[in-house]
Amino acid sequence: MALSTGKFVLERVISVVVVVVGVTGLTWLAVNALRPDLRAGDDRFILIGLLDYLQSAFLHFDFGVSRTGSNREVEDVIRQGLPADISLLAGGLAVGLLTGITGGAYCAARPGSFPARALETAAALFMCAPVYVVALLSLLLFGAGLGMVVSSGPAIPTTYTSFRDSPLGWAGSLLVPWIVLGLPLAGVCLRMMRASMTEVLEEDYLRTARAKGLRMRTVVRRHAVPAAVAPVFSLTGVTMPIVVTNLVLIEQVFSVPGVFTGMRRGIAAGDFDLLFGLTAVAAGLVAVSSLVTDLVLAWLDPRVRARA
Repeated sequence: MALSTGKFVLERVISVVVVVVGVTGLTWLAVNALRPDLRAGDDRFILIGLLDYLQSAFLHFDFGVSRTGSNREVEDVIRQGLPADISLLAGGLAVGLLTGITGGAYCAARPGSFPARALETAAALFMCAPVYVVALLSLLLFGAGLGMVVSSGPAIPTTYTSFRDSPLGWAGSLLVPWIVLGLPLAGVCLRMMRASMTEVLEEDYLRTARAKGLRMRTVVRRHAVPAAVAPVFSLTGVTMPIVVTNLVLIEQVFSVPGVFTGMRRGIAAGDFDLLFGLTAVAAGLVAVSSLVTDLVLAWLDPRVRARA
């Protein structure tokens, strides 16, 4: 069993490395093939240049120099901005999963009730509403110094506080971005959890548990939710590219100093070294998040490891 688990983890880690290096390499190759002027003075075969770039980037962490701003090393941009992005992504995933699983379990256990209908409507709304619209409305209504509703008292911070400066201020500055990032995921997870748990509740062993006198709340919490939650994590892994795309948008709206803050200027200025580095970071966030969901899914459902 331990050998099977180790093999499963090793295969997933290797796939993460392959995905990140592959996506970055294909991006570099496509740009340099379409823009030969970027390789002016370099007479080497393009694949040799690609191998040299991948070696410098992933073995020496040298992504070149960004031409926007103060000509900083791209690795410095990544090192300074990555902690904020990881914090934002982790919090958004936690909010989305917990809210979606809890809401989906309630909707399956109380089908047709008014709260269940309200939750399903809210899920559909947040699945369709663009995150930057929700983020902007949040700031315009409740933002500090901007809000039309909040004139005094607690408001949404409009500046980011690092964890090192103040852990409480850090959590306060990321609370609303976590919620906004997690809402679309919560809507997707709620619908999947409701469908999965509706099937699980019809299983014979759960009918027997209810017939023996167990309260519905106990049956749902101890038996139905653990049995129905695996598809939710599987779906979360599939939606990670969308979650990371939303992260980039939310980072811009709430002024979170993450890696992607200068992406717009980099695109406008043709700062390809910076864009290649951002491509690697985005691919890494998607791949690592998918890896985590795969590991959780394998822990919840050992059959996943057996089929791997």
